[in-house]
Amino acid sequence: MSTSKRNINKIKFGFWPGLLLPLIMFLAMYLARYHEVGFWEYVQNLWRFYMLVKLLTLCVLPNLLLFLFFIRKKYDLAARGVLMATFLYAFLVIISKAL
Repeated sequence: MSTSKRNINKIKFGFWPGLLLPLIMFLAMYLARYHEVGFWEYVQNLWRFYMLVKLLTLCVLPNLLLFLFFIRKKYDLAARGVLMATFLYAFLVIISKAL
């Protein structure tokens, strides 16, 4: 295994991008469609209409592409980190559904 592959093939190199990518997607959707409304007002409206959790769930889908990229490159530990971040989002969705 080469040195660069060992440096990238770590759980943290999959976890942090897997955690940040859905948030970046959420922000991109906000900026593309509802930029004239304030961000916190947008989030409050999504929460009020029970759409926040659904939208965040859709924002996690790009993690699948990141996961498949790491698997194809044989970065198994990084792929495991993406999976951990995705499970964290799933746990948050389950918690929010219980509220």
